[in-house]
Amino acid sequence: MKNTNKILEVLNNKEIDKLDTQQAELWLRAKIVLQFVTLRKEKGLSQEEVAERMGVIRPQITRFENMKNSPTITFLVKYAKALDTEVDVLLKGVNLIEVKQKH
Repeated sequence: MKNTNKILEVLNNKEIDKLDTQQAELWLRAKIVLQFVTLRKEKGLSQEEVAERMGVIRPQITRFENMKNSPTITFLVKYAKALDTEVDVLLKGVNLIEVKQKH
């Protein structure tokens, strides 16, 4: 993910209630994206493999994972299905990943 430092900076802000709307949205999107990417990597799947399972082109996966676009609910459901999970599991934060800024 190209925007990792920016995303981590927002994610590491523990006072989400003090964020403005745009920052709070970025925080939530980053959390969701990191959940999906982490699960994809844990399952040993490439972006290409996920794209094939979803019936989309790989650049769509790349744009999602780099937070270049806001995915539709349908996209999130298809992505979760490609990972053999349910989108609500990822959105509810079951097994939430801990994000620590790397220096």
